[in-house]
Amino acid sequence: MASVSLPLRDATGEERGSLVVWELPRGAPLAADGSALLEARQYRYEVNGVAGAVRIEPAELFNADDSSRTRGRITPKQHVGTLGVVVECADTSVLSTTIEVLPTKLGQVDEYRHMLSDITSHAAEAALRGFAPTTFRGAAAAGSAELLYQRFALLESQLYSDRFGAAIARILSDPDVEWRTTAERQSAGGAYPGGSAFGRAFAAPGPRRPWLAGRDHPSLTTMPAQLERSRQETTPDTGPNRFVKYALETWRALAQSLRDGLGPKSSRPKSGPARRGLQAANGAIEILDDILGHPLFREVGSLDRFPSSSQVLQKRAGYRQLLRMFVLVDAGLELPWTSDVDDIYSPSLRNVADLYEIWCYLTLLDIVGEVCAQPQVGHPFVANSDGLSLKLRTGLASTITWQTSGRGRPLEVRLMFNRTFAGEKESWTRSMRPDCSLLIRPSAATMGDALDVWVHFDAKYKVDGASPIVLAQGDDDETPFRGEADRDDLLKMHAYRDAIHRTAGAYILYPGDEPLDKRQFTETLPGLGAFPLRPGADQAYGVEAISTFLASVLDHVADQATQHERERYWRAHIYGSAPQVHPTLPAAPFLDRPPADTDVLLGYVRGAEHRGWIEQTLCYNVRADGRTGSLRLGSRELGARLLLLYEQTGTEFRIIRLARSGDWRAIDRSELSSTGYPSPRGRLYLVTTLEPVPEPPPWLADIRIDVVKPDGLIRGAPFAVTWLDLMSSVPPTATSGAG
Repeated sequence: MASVSLPLRDATGEERGSLVVWELPRGAPLAADGSALLEARQYRYEVNGVAGAVRIEPAELFNADDSSRTRGRITPKQHVGTLGVVVECADTSVLSTTIEVLPTKLGQVDEYRHMLSDITSHAAEAALRGFAPTTFRGAAAAGSAELLYQRFALLESQLYSDRFGAAIARILSDPDVEWRTTAERQSAGGAYPGGSAFGRAFAAPGPRRPWLAGRDHPSLTTMPAQLERSRQETTPDTGPNRFVKYALETWRALAQSLRDGLGPKSSRPKSGPARRGLQAANGAIEILDDILGHPLFREVGSLDRFPSSSQVLQKRAGYRQLLRMFVLVDAGLELPWTSDVDDIYSPSLRNVADLYEIWCYLTLLDIVGEVCAQPQVGHPFVANSDGLSLKLRTGLASTITWQTSGRGRPLEVRLMFNRTFAGEKESWTRSMRPDCSLLIRPSAATMGDALDVWVHFDAKYKVDGASPIVLAQGDDDETPFRGEADRDDLLKMHAYRDAIHRTAGAYILYPGDEPLDKRQFTETLPGLGAFPLRPGADQAYGVEAISTFLASVLDHVADQATQHERERYWRAHIYGSAPQVHPTLPAAPFLDRPPADTDVLLGYVRGAEHRGWIEQTLCYNVRADGRTGSLRLGSRELGARLLLLYEQTGTEFRIIRLARSGDWRAIDRSELSSTGYPSPRGRLYLVTTLEPVPEPPPWLADIRIDVVKPDGLIRGAPFAVTWLDLMSSVPPTATSGAG
């Protein structure tokens, strides 16, 4: 089993022991060069060369075997970066060492920095759009320590980014310059360029001397003792360069403030977080001092006013990037970390899962903006209550809205971050809070929000079956990626889809390489799945696939002819009102549709002769000649597949027969009379054949015709109701159908 031995040194740098870390049998390996651990893995450790019990920090990452704490297991969890280990010995001496923790779910080590860099780029846009402070401080702010650490975290992420290096290189190689005119005096006998400038210098007031050459011209008998001459020179001492120097000096003061705050106030060494903070501050100061030592800045003066209107700062490559970075660091950025992050002294040791969640949201924001052809970069951030920092909007306050269209149909698109769905109107079980929620609302004036479509995305820093990364720091080779979405996370997507009202899709964003797009039927939605998404130097991996998917989602919602829209329409129609109250009755096995969707035509039987004709011919007729009570083909009544015949005896109504009706055909009076119909008085009729329903439900005898009959309908006119209406008309006290 591979192992790595790390020297434990005291405050003077003397080696006093060692911390040995090695792989577990069938456990996670060390990094390829053996110098680093992998996050979310477990290793064995042992402290050698130290007498007695020890205390190790950070204690939450070390699980000791016994009370001496000199051996046990180390679990980096999801902390990535330089891990500072402090060993407090029984003799009160303090030893320390460091070891790198590499991310396992990101393709390369640099991708972690890409995430923080992308987040800060979004925040910089917010700052430049008006959220940043209106005045600029000449030194590091004396605000809270927490804000100081956050500002330094942003500064450090930018100092090590390729964008910062490229911007500084561009400025130093091609700095902004301006032409300045300087005046100098020279002897009148020297060479002087011809032109109008010579005439003005020759006639200028001041000491003069006789000029013999002008004796033939009375007006030119004297000449100046000295001629004033203007010279044009370039200088780098411009407003934009003064700003760059000021920004670098301000950042150095910020790093110095952090170093002073963490500096030793006694001879006793600091704990691991403090040591990591000092290391980060010293590294930043070294970078900034190296840049400020460039000859360019020796010729640049101090900034006396901020050149806010300078086109060089706003548009020129290099200067534009430095301005964005300065505004962001000066404003500060407060990110909503969901975990308890107490190691604020070392920004590189943030919980990578929290960072991945925020990064996925901002990346999704870019994708939606591109799909809707309306970028909204910068809108997720808002000024903090202190007015000196930025924070990420969450919940309903994070709503960002686009207006777009598809297939000629207007669509409203809203994106929210950490929006909580609570209460019966939003989630019918427990409160749910997906990371990213996308609402798509098609125009439907008569439907309100009934056709709304919710699609949720949850960032999961998990890969099922992932093989560990074996790249060493700085290795540029591509890593063959590994793993698919975690099964438990997919089950949570089912919970989102089932619990949150009007949700049609729920998807995982994770740093893997196996996409999953499961469709419940054949259309884009309803669906469930997972999309790989990993940061990159130029463009994140997986952006194109998600962009294509969201474009198909918008097209799907814009399409009025989908089965999904039809389902949403009827679902809203069905559940838009309270359920119809009806007594508990035996089922009717002959129904091929639900009772609420089964229409029944109630036909009146006008006497014994009419009833006899119906029983003899198994037919039923209705008027079709325009008289009162006539029906037309295509009406709801003639579309009913069940026919319930009733007659009136005195003041009571009695059910005669339940039958299935066939197709209706038109016959005239003579043809109807030839069938034995008693005394037809109309000119035209519609007739259907009857197929009696065997064993009709006995509760039909308890139906109250006066309850289901529409108001204002004349006596004997046919009408249609649903089977559920018939059930609801049965008095609760009726017992005839109970058995």
